[in-house]
Amino acid sequence: MHGLKRRLILIALAIFVLSGLLPQQANALGEQALTEASAYDTAGAYMVQKAPNPSYGDEWFIIALARGGYKVPVNYYDTYYANLVKEVREREGELHSRKYTEYSRVIIALSAIGKDARNVGGYNLVEKLYDFKNVSWQGINGPIFALIALDTWQYEIPETAKNSRDEMVTYLLDNQLDNGGFALAGTAMDPDITAMAIQALSAYREREHIEQAIDHAISALRAVQLGSSESISQFIAALTSVSIESVQNEQLSDTVDDLLQYYDTKGGGFKHLLGEKGSNAMATEQAAFAIAAYERMLAGQTSLYDMTDTKPMAGQYSDVSQHWGVEAIKEASELALMKGYPDGTFRPEVQLTRVQAASLVARVLKLQHKEAAPYSDISKYNEEAQGDIAALYEARIIQLNGGSFYPDHKLTRAELALMLARSYRYHTGNNYEAAAAAPFIDIADLNDETRLAVSFLYDYKIAEGSNGRFDPSGYTTRAHAAKMFVAFYQLVN
Repeated sequence: MHGLKRRLILIALAIFVLSGLLPQQANALGEQALTEASAYDTAGAYMVQKAPNPSYGDEWFIIALARGGYKVPVNYYDTYYANLVKEVREREGELHSRKYTEYSRVIIALSAIGKDARNVGGYNLVEKLYDFKNVSWQGINGPIFALIALDTWQYEIPETAKNSRDEMVTYLLDNQLDNGGFALAGTAMDPDITAMAIQALSAYREREHIEQAIDHAISALRAVQLGSSESISQFIAALTSVSIESVQNEQLSDTVDDLLQYYDTKGGGFKHLLGEKGSNAMATEQAAFAIAAYERMLAGQTSLYDMTDTKPMAGQYSDVSQHWGVEAIKEASELALMKGYPDGTFRPEVQLTRVQAASLVARVLKLQHKEAAPYSDISKYNEEAQGDIAALYEARIIQLNGGSFYPDHKLTRAELALMLARSYRYHTGNNYEAAAAAPFIDIADLNDETRLAVSFLYDYKIAEGSNGRFDPSGYTTRAHAAKMFVAFYQLVN
């Protein structure tokens, strides 16, 4: 009914304006005063005016502006990021000793503008959430925001960490009240915390018991009077995070209409309470991101806190756009052969190590192993890397060589040639026979197997050399490895 009532009011307003019966200066938004889109636009202008030089502490403004697509001034987000980096460095990566929601809030804002929180001025803010004790010190608020932050870009939590998504989800479920709500403290349901808990759990709703917990929490919210614009905003964000069906029965659109009653025509923002005069910054930022969540849902976009749409796609690294190997690097990433570093770089000129090459070969050939490798110097590496080395050993692509693999050693081009030629032999079951030796002037002193391996690379255009030289003792850069392994992948697949 509210949706129909709003449309009738808009028609009436339009008639009044056209007939000259309503002074245009009586309302800054004219006939669009009651639409969520126009309210969001003026709220955006309000937030930019409040934070013309955004910095640490303005994260909710940044989130609301970015997720709603507000046209911010040129370099607005870059200014925020530069100011944040400066702040993080001055604090030596410690935003707060106890309140770990500080880290979560910043991570969410960074994801919203497409920045990786694992390298902010050289500091990894995501790893601050790896300790459950620290995260939960504030109570239920901590795990709620940590889950939301981690899920914005699907940040991984290492198995060695003292925290996990399952532990935080279980903590939330264990603290759900009998009536379905959640409390910041005590046993009285807090509507805002309940709505935030729904948003945190929404990423896991495919699990039956979690879906039931979410439904119970939504029922609890529907049963109480939401007395502030912030509570209504959080309820809207919660509904959009879990269901589109809410729109079909007008429950959600009616709730948006309720929120618009808090719009402050004069100030351009939103009020905290209906009886208040003037816009409130917190109420405005929350109303803005609630409207953004609603509009994103209607447009079929990712939800408010699912920020995978801002995450750089495979191969989009910050340091390769002008590099000669950009296309090969992109293809190697798309094939999941190679990946970049947490700070969004690929580091194309970094030289490949023997363990990295072993992992690349194992990925291309999809090698498996039955037993551990007999090398004494690989125990510090993770299980996957040790398994890759073992698989290459079993396939006779690498040899024992005195019991050491020397995993940290840089890989020479001759060694890589041998590795790839043996991999081809393993894949096909036949030794490669070259019609003629590769025309390189610097391979005559190599042994027969290595010369043949270089010829294999040349004949299949995996390596072309430079100025008539192969440079067998030179090291292989990550860019060259990308080019060569993409070519080798195409050959064997």
